Amino acid sequence: MEVYNEKELYNSIKDAYLSGKKVMIIGYGKHSNPRKSDIYLKIKMDYYKIEKEGYVEAYAGASVDKIREEASEHGLLLPCLYDGSIGGLLANNEFSPLSTRYGKPYDFTEKVFFITPFGKISWKIIIGSKGRLGAIYKARLKLFPKPTKVFTFEKSFNKKDETIAYVNKLMHLKPLAMLVEYDGKYTIHASYDFNADIHGFSKDEGVATIEETNRNGYYVNTPTIEDFMNAIEDTQPIYAYTVVGSGISKFYVADEDAIKKLNYFTHDDIPRVYWKLKAILDFKNIFA
Repeated sequence: MEVYNEKELYNSIKDAYLSGKKVMIIGYGKHSNPRKSDIYLKIKMDYYKIEKEGYVEAYAGASVDKIREEASEHGLLLPCLYDGSIGGLLANNEFSPLSTRYGKPYDFTEKVFFITPFGKISWKIIIGSKGRLGAIYKARLKLFPKPTKVFTFEKSFNKKDETIAYVNKLMHLKPLAMLVEYDGKYTIHASYDFNADIHGFSKDEGVATIEETNRNGYYVNTPTIEDFMNAIEDTQPIYAYTVVGSGISKFYVADEDAIKKLNYFTHDDIPRVYWKLKAILDFKNIFA
């Protein structure tokens, strides 16, 4: 079912609540697998406005790519690489290489509004709940000055200690982005908004990105680069990466049992704190 305004969204959720039906909120449908539900609500509210003060006010159906493009024309940056809607960006609290400097969407969102069967609520706790507490419909996000040029420096290492030493050294130069990949060796991608002098690293323009799938992928809480390295030693993943400073890594493993010793969650799951809040905000458990 498609909803085009706040009233339609509220009425659909209220009807689901009164009839005891499960409802799932979806955006473009590219980032989350449909969970079992009676009703699927597709948010079609796509209006947004970029403000002179360096903010964007956007409805949940607005395209992140379009906002980034228009913001860029004004010399501004929405610091994420998400290719879906604003609602999906916030529901997933999706991190990107730019999270090293700017944090995750929670950190650069000023206000967010969502709807429950009991009405409208403004509370940032909804960010990252993946639609299980209510339906995000509007938000106000901070924009930042756009760098005029970005350089990425890359180098691969075989040794854990050497990789950690370089990561810590490069972080002192305050990068825009710091991505560390593991595929049997460690590769550092450090991006700066100035042409740094980093001996022994190859140099390219732009920010390194990851082409990935959620199949066999797990999010792992890794507060430090040392935690990321230790988790690799514990699980021996096929592939893993972390955005330094985000506190999150993504691991791809052949043996699911290997990941169970870590503090992890899947793409469609949510951290434990949200399950506790769900008992309060969605005690009838209508949001799938």
